[in-house]
Amino acid sequence: MPHAIFASSQVAGVGLTESEAKTKGIDYATASYDYYDNAYGSSIEDRDGFVKVLAERGSGEILGAHIIGTDASMLIQEVVDAMRAGITVRGITQSIYVHPVLPEVVQRAFGELDW
Repeated sequence: MPHAIFASSQVAGVGLTESEAKTKGIDYATASYDYYDNAYGSSIEDRDGFVKVLAERGSGEILGAHIIGTDASMLIQEVVDAMRAGITVRGITQSIYVHPVLPEVVQRAFGELDW
């Protein structure tokens, strides 16, 4: 179940945490990507925001994502929709995004995975 906290900075998440994946014995990969390393993120000067993602090794099944930063409550929706539709890491990394936009931080986090 997705969740969001409307604080400053926003916090949002869906799916498993890294700790939960370990407890379940899932072979997973994790990666993160800072907002500031993205053109839009640096233009809005969000130096603290980041996206952390988890996926099952081998299959690329998306296990979860957690976001802290500007518009985290909106950015998590892409991951929620992907998980619900059975879209894998490859489906997100091969999508074409408008540039520069903040949702690229989600795509780039998935692109950092070693799955």
